[in-house]
Amino acid sequence: MMRSLFAGVSGLRNNQIRMDVIGNNIANVNTVGFKAGRVNFKELLALTLRGATRPTATQGGTDPIQIGLGMGVATIDTLFSQGNLETTGKITDLAIDGSGFFILRSGKTRYYTRAGAFSFDSDGRLVDPASGWVVQGKMADDTGNIPSSSVIEDIVLPFGQKAPARATTKIEFTGNLDGSQVPIPSILDTGVILAVEKAGDDSDANGLYANGQANSYITGLVPGVSTITVNDGTTEKTYTYVSKDGSVGNGQFNSLDDLIAEINNDFAATSFRADLDSEGAIVMTDTSGSPHTLKFTSNNPVLQTAFAAANGEVDSSNNITTKTDQFSRYAKEDELLINLRNSIGTSMGLAAGDVIDVSAVVGGESKSGSITVTSTMTLEDLTQELNTILGIESLPGVTIDADGSIKIQGDPGEDNAISSVALRVASKTTFNTAMSFVVEQEAKDVVHSASITVFDALGEEHVITLTFKKTPVRNQWTWTASTNGNEIISSGSSGKITFNSDGSLNSFTFDNGLTTLKIDPNNGADIMDITLDVGTLGSFDGITQFASASTAVARSQDGYGNGDLENISIDRSGKITGVFSNGVTKTLAQISLATFNNPGGLVRVGGNAYLPSGNSGVAIIGQAGESIQAEIIPGTLEMSNVDLAQEFTNMIIAQRGFQANSRVITTSDEMLTELVNLKR
Repeated sequence: MMRSLFAGVSGLRNNQIRMDVIGNNIANVNTVGFKAGRVNFKELLALTLRGATRPTATQGGTDPIQIGLGMGVATIDTLFSQGNLETTGKITDLAIDGSGFFILRSGKTRYYTRAGAFSFDSDGRLVDPASGWVVQGKMADDTGNIPSSSVIEDIVLPFGQKAPARATTKIEFTGNLDGSQVPIPSILDTGVILAVEKAGDDSDANGLYANGQANSYITGLVPGVSTITVNDGTTEKTYTYVSKDGSVGNGQFNSLDDLIAEINNDFAATSFRADLDSEGAIVMTDTSGSPHTLKFTSNNPVLQTAFAAANGEVDSSNNITTKTDQFSRYAKEDELLINLRNSIGTSMGLAAGDVIDVSAVVGGESKSGSITVTSTMTLEDLTQELNTILGIESLPGVTIDADGSIKIQGDPGEDNAISSVALRVASKTTFNTAMSFVVEQEAKDVVHSASITVFDALGEEHVITLTFKKTPVRNQWTWTASTNGNEIISSGSSGKITFNSDGSLNSFTFDNGLTTLKIDPNNGADIMDITLDVGTLGSFDGITQFASASTAVARSQDGYGNGDLENISIDRSGKITGVFSNGVTKTLAQISLATFNNPGGLVRVGGNAYLPSGNSGVAIIGQAGESIQAEIIPGTLEMSNVDLAQEFTNMIIAQRGFQANSRVITTSDEMLTELVNLKR
């Protein structure tokens, strides 16, 4: 009878232990990093009333007869299942996603915890603020590297640390240079230059300039409509303007030569003849020996006025002649200089032996020379002399335009800009005025610049600008480097960049065979030796040349000034990175984690911390994401893994177990009472 009492007592006692564990779990339902406990029961030793017997040939075996002596606690397990993660936004709040423990040090003792509510103390140490225990990890060296041989130690961040300046050693460029643009040259032009219309020139009458009474260009002649009528007092003939005349006697004309031939065909034998003199005027001369009164009329007003000058009496006996206005045409390349006229038909007065002084400014430099006029020198000869004096290399250079004007087209680009061109002959005012050049087009470069700020060894900033200028050579640009301060570019300040036909980079060279840009900061810092990286040859990863807008920029450089530690960040591997005021980021430390072969063997020591035991195994220390398959989530805390629904269910089960065992005791007590009452 006493055995049931003691079995009931063991049930009461151990279910109370289970309630203690459940109560502790529920109490820590909001404790950061808490891991719930679980009670497992076991049966105690049994009392054997009869042992088992073997079977025989005539009788079977019998089972043992045993009575249990109650129950006991087998284990109280710690459940290391993952708790929910709660975002806090505080950078030093850390949660472990996966297996592992943070390592904390107090004195010479290392503790292990899943609770990552850390902060920095006044000495910059990362600690558990509740206990003051210091978080353990590996510290980086001055370059931001964590050697593999680093030992586990306190994580101490050097707040107030400065990042030293680093001199720029490389500048990278990218973008496009517009391949559709080309540099343009200076274009200068004189006014119209005329020349005497001579016999045999056969110039179209429409477009000649009449100097005298008309003082105008003959325009508006309409083939088959425009006419000129000649009357000598007895005979009248009308001649019609045509676009082309190839014979005499048909009453048609295109040029003055044609008209003179028609007049002479009709009048020379009986009246007068017409001849073109050296000044370009048509002279009317009597051929009959008796006077004739001439009259010229036309339905074209300019032609009418020009020929009206020849109206009047011609008489060979008295040596009386008449003549028209002087006719001029646009000068041509083979025109003799001594026959040149200005735009209103006035002779320029050039004569053999005259010296033409030439002056100009080309590319900012003065150019000068002299040309001696000869009796056979043509306008083309003059243009060749001008081309030589001005030093123009590109075609077409100096040419004669359709209106007889001298046109100067210089070499492309502002470096070859031509201005202030003057041709002068002493005492030849008409020539000097006619040879005044007007700028029709200013020279212009195709230029694009890319600037970037670089740093010297002292951290001082310097602005470097690379200016790209298109050359007349296809797919070629020059580049020059410049600064905007007191810096001195000691070498490597210029070169060329060329491109392939598909726009990819062909070459990037320095002048004089150099390979880097050297700049003296002129402030006591070392000379900066800078590599200019414009991309891979034959590729499109740097500067290209396509037919689109120029967008080339200096995208990056590897220097920086000195800076102060302003902020930190923590990544999922536990690396703590410092962010400095100069934009530099550098690894400062890395938080270490520990795992155990049997985390259930760890000993709770309060404060969410654990110590190893003989059955947990020694701590295996490593880094998150490397030797330990877990991640550290910054700005997050791992909450308790207590499941309230499960705990309430366990509470009901424990309560029922306790109640049932209490009934065993009360029932056993009643049975003992009945036994005592047998004596009554």
